Amino acid sequence: MRKENSRELPLIDVFGICRQTILPLYRRPTVDSALVSQLLFGECYQVNALTADQNWYKIYHEDTGISGWISSKSLKNIPQSDYQRFLNQDYQVVISPIAAIEYLGTNLYLLPGSRLHFSEIELFNWQDNIGFTGSVRSHAIKADRDQLIEIALKYINAPYLAGGRSIFGLDEKQGFELIVTMAGYSLNSQKIPGRTIDMEEILPGDLLIFRLLETHDSYYAFFLGEEEVLWMDNRMRVTDLDEWAKFIKNNMGLQAVLETRSIVG
Repeated sequence: MRKENSRELPLIDVFGICRQTILPLYRRPTVDSALVSQLLFGECYQVNALTADQNWYKIYHEDTGISGWISSKSLKNIPQSDYQRFLNQDYQVVISPIAAIEYLGTNLYLLPGSRLHFSEIELFNWQDNIGFTGSVRSHAIKADRDQLIEIALKYINAPYLAGGRSIFGLDEKQGFELIVTMAGYSLNSQKIPGRTIDMEEILPGDLLIFRLLETHDSYYAFFLGEEEVLWMDNRMRVTDLDEWAKFIKNNMGLQAVLETRSIVG
């Protein structure tokens, strides 16, 4: 096994964008390191450091607050002005299970959550101009309850993968953050959208969070109505609310507090 180059050289004012279907972020600058997250096509990042041999770059993904290492072959630089514009302006987010775009003369497949950034000129008939197939929605338009549930249900049977952010492997925390972001909201450890509600007020599309008091870990579920919830075990699945609550309490063996939040509206 190759030794990893542990020496980091700091970088400032360097920015990039994911220009492949999915971009793995590793905990250390080596491919046999743990996966900490994945970036999807169109997501932007800051570059903070590189290894002395310049084979690996340490990046920071502002949306999730996660840092990790990517191969130098995957780096796609963009100007800081584009980075700020892509973060602060509206974009189209892919919501179909599989989409495709003509990129660099060939078809590139896109996964749910991928982002398409365009100028005002390109927004006019952009689907015809770039050869796009699939379904998208404007991120600036917040989803209603039915739309949020529709997005979430696309991930049914997605297997558990630590650090995963796709239908082919999904991390529970990052997966729920991705779904909420696709719906036009924001969910991360620093900021949870919406407001806390009583359990008696819960409606389809609301978020349930079990917080473990001893470890401060959190476990998520979307309420679908009729006592059903969507949640992650070894895969994303739909069960009744009692089964999810029983699973949390039996498997974690710790005291837990249930919080219910209304995201929509």
